[in-house]
Amino acid sequence: MLPPEPHTVTVLDVSALPYPHRLCAAALQGLLNRQHPTLYLDYGIYDDPDARRTNEVFLDDEIWYGKYRALLGNQDHNNLSYYQQAHGFVLEPAGSLEERIALHRARLNGCVVWDASLPDTANVALMFSAQEDLLPVEAGMLAWAAELGLPVRHDLRGRWRDRVELYQWAFDHLFAACQPGAVACVEPGWGRPEFADYLVQRKVFAYSLSAKSGGWGDKALLLLAFGPAWLREALFALRLDGLLRRAALSSMSRRSPEVRLATKIQRAVRAAPYPTIFGWHTRRDDELAFMLHLSANGLRLVPAHLAANFSFHSQVQPLGNIPATQPAPEPELDPQGVYVTFTLSDGDQLMMMHTGQLGNWYNPLRGSVPFNWETQPLLVELAPALFEKYRCGATPDDCLVAGPSGAGYNIPPLAPHLPAYLRETGKVCRQAGIDVITFYVADPPRRVMRQLAAHSDGITGYLAGYAVLARAPQQPVGPAMFIANQWPGVAHIADSAEDVLAGVRRLIDAPGPRPRFIAVHLFAYRTTLADVANFAAGLDDPHVHVVRGDTFLRAARRHINQRTGL
Repeated sequence: MLPPEPHTVTVLDVSALPYPHRLCAAALQGLLNRQHPTLYLDYGIYDDPDARRTNEVFLDDEIWYGKYRALLGNQDHNNLSYYQQAHGFVLEPAGSLEERIALHRARLNGCVVWDASLPDTANVALMFSAQEDLLPVEAGMLAWAAELGLPVRHDLRGRWRDRVELYQWAFDHLFAACQPGAVACVEPGWGRPEFADYLVQRKVFAYSLSAKSGGWGDKALLLLAFGPAWLREALFALRLDGLLRRAALSSMSRRSPEVRLATKIQRAVRAAPYPTIFGWHTRRDDELAFMLHLSANGLRLVPAHLAANFSFHSQVQPLGNIPATQPAPEPELDPQGVYVTFTLSDGDQLMMMHTGQLGNWYNPLRGSVPFNWETQPLLVELAPALFEKYRCGATPDDCLVAGPSGAGYNIPPLAPHLPAYLRETGKVCRQAGIDVITFYVADPPRRVMRQLAAHSDGITGYLAGYAVLARAPQQPVGPAMFIANQWPGVAHIADSAEDVLAGVRRLIDAPGPRPRFIAVHLFAYRTTLADVANFAAGLDDPHVHVVRGDTFLRAARRHINQRTGL
């Protein structure tokens, strides 16, 4: 029997192309990768200041060039190298975008023209691309498209007055033919089309609408999620949270046409077990407003801005050699011990998974210190071979943990169907071999904690993200453990790595009872693995134990059991 033919992947360098041509290339990639992982786009080094700031304004040029750029390198090359070595893929450079289009001209039905004066037409163009096998071209590219033999099938210029009118038309005419169970919020103005390939491949409905109304409804959702603990406790105990959530959404819709339409679109997404929204917030919003709105509408977010080549990653099948998850050994509790665990934030972003956790995964110091890596557990479904890369490459000191708050990012107290979300989280985490979850809520109401307890089978525990639990910093949650991070007592996310780690050192050295448990949620755009490894190497107290998150939670549980006589 002859061995199988090696799988050939065409690599197209788009690093020097302007945005309209990149968008066209991404749409072509999505169409060609529907059956097999065929086309890979090389975007070069993640080096666009405007793009970097779509996520966090703190990653200024000084930090970027001093700490991250060399570490990150060209992540498209890193991923391709992995596929070469692990999967035997053969890489073939493409001459140009025009060459690829000409080669696959028979696969294409023409083009759709979008309007740069109303950038949101690019999202509608992507949906037409997905549904009718068209390429999106900006008006200035019409002569170029004609030379390639691409007739104009739809011209989106001058059809709508504003984005609300545009997306209402798209909802009325295109939504029904899109993938059920998912939508995407994509800001065309960011100027980075990386995730467009996946949207076209999977026929995902894409929009860009604000989540802010500027009224009391916004404040009511904020109160339910992060308001005074005593007030939230009373609202949840009296079962008034659902009533307030619905009233808030209704008020927001009355005040803002954008919020009204965004709510309409989100509520139209139906999926078992839980609907998904991809993307990120608009220029006119912020993360918190976006998360409050989608969580209250019963969705989970997969952050997908700047996430390149996922039409390719999603089609690569895993090798099936992921090692079985080995539970952390039951620790011997040091009565004078200080237990410290470090978690790198933002791993729920697909961009972080694509870029090797901003390059930290490739640091030669990985494996020299116990360290927790936030990951997106839904990768076992969205990009199983990419997730396998992390599982198979993990050292005994690497602990993969689920990002907030499990299977996709949401704010649990606002979720109208929290038990369904928690059940899905448990299933996906078991598939991924993950038993630690970060949790993005301060002082969850007792009803939320009871729901966590009821659906935490197989979960060792929860680390409370950036938030501090005021009621009890450590508490059992059924079979699991819930621990608030000490992060806010250490630093604000805008602080430098040096300041953060100096704060951790003060917590270690502070007088008071032991054993002591210090969980630190590191802001990925300020602090690297190397910062933590160097910090740990300088600790000289034999009672200070830097440990993995699962070991940390088990040690805390053992301490609580001993203290309470359980």
